[in-house]
Amino acid sequence: MHRNIIIFTIAFVYFVLATYGLHIFETGLLGTSILLFGIPALLLSHYTRAPSAVILSVTAVGVGLSILLESIAHTFGLWYTLGENEVRLLGVVPLEMVIAFTLQIIFLALVYEVLFDDGNYTLRNARDRVAMFVLFAVAALALVLFHQLVLGNVFVEYSYLWIIGALIASSLAMLMVHKALSVQFLDRVINFALFSSVPLGISLWLATENAHKVFSSTEAYVSTVQFFGNTVPLEEMILLFAVPFFVATVYELYLDDQA
Repeated sequence: MHRNIIIFTIAFVYFVLATYGLHIFETGLLGTSILLFGIPALLLSHYTRAPSAVILSVTAVGVGLSILLESIAHTFGLWYTLGENEVRLLGVVPLEMVIAFTLQIIFLALVYEVLFDDGNYTLRNARDRVAMFVLFAVAALALVLFHQLVLGNVFVEYSYLWIIGALIASSLAMLMVHKALSVQFLDRVINFALFSSVPLGISLWLATENAHKVFSSTEAYVSTVQFFGNTVPLEEMILLFAVPFFVATVYELYLDDQA
């Protein structure tokens, strides 16, 4: 308990100072992600005994999700990512955003394990399933390539809402299949999502304030809201909670000890 209070206090001070500095100096996308998520993830790693297989799997989840989200955003005009360079995988997915989002996922997984879980692992789970998560990342890239070559003219209305629904539905499906949908887990994951929404919200504010992400296709959103002086899609606000819920579910069921 005392350890968590100390970590929470340090995290609060760190994110306040980091947010101020990143805003004042108008730091780019990659630098912002390293300061907001990369450095805290590195520090959190000292408080966990997570084997390398766990970190590799979480990294693969981040890479796969970022490829899917950014390709959908690019294809349907949900937002436009502005990095310091224009290097894009398959000419679609910004490489900087892949790195930035992957750092977010690693950070979220470590926050969940260090502050909200018990620190125990079933090593067999992680080692046996590394290939599955790496395959997920490769499949995501292959899906983008398939869409570009074969389904280029397919358009899905309100595709942002479909992203949210897919994340939440897949999380609930995994929990029900594994019979792990319990009040205890929901209480834990809700607290985790509420806590995680703060750094994710800071990242969103900096992304709009420093023009890392531009939301322009208002007709593609269910609605828009004002977020500390910036107009963002309502779906983006829901995503602040949906992503931690998905990460915690995948982490607990497939990489941890389901306890």
